[in-house]
Amino acid sequence: MFNFLLAKHPTFIPKFQAMKKIFTSLMFLAGVTAFGQGAQFSDKLINDLALQEPSLEIGLGYAVRHTEGFGIPRFTLAVNNLFEAGIGFYVSPEYRGGITFVEDGTDYYFRMPMGVSFEFGVIGFYAGADPISAAAGKNWRKEIGIIYSDPTKIPVNLRLGYSVWVGPTINVGYRLPLIK
Repeated sequence: MFNFLLAKHPTFIPKFQAMKKIFTSLMFLAGVTAFGQGAQFSDKLINDLALQEPSLEIGLGYAVRHTEGFGIPRFTLAVNNLFEAGIGFYVSPEYRGGITFVEDGTDYYFRMPMGVSFEFGVIGFYAGADPISAAAGKNWRKEIGIIYSDPTKIPVNLRLGYSVWVGPTINVGYRLPLIK
């Protein structure tokens, strides 16, 4: 049976509230930016989405500082801008060996956050979680973030994310077009 052990933890609600505030702030910022563009924003949005080709992203990154005091290398594999709607999916396995990981009682850290993204123009947002570890009774690893990508200039993108449990993350990815 699927067990949400983290939800029973006394710090779950404050951490969830902090994550909700960050996500709300990001959405507010996107809304204010969109409003500032005026009435032409919807036409620009449609044109920008049409300019973004579907792509496969391969990237490397780093979770800067876990709450237990270590950094975590990560790899990202994503498909972006599907269905001509800016929707995408990603998976970012994270592994760090040679450490003492208190939560699992192991000498390594491994999590696999996966989620969805939405991009409009050169800016996008992503949100994900690690349901595999949560199903195994480990910490429910969640993350949210922002994506910057302008394939008309260079096929490289930057992902900046945040997780209450792992802290800030940064990824640099290379995009390969799926359609020529």
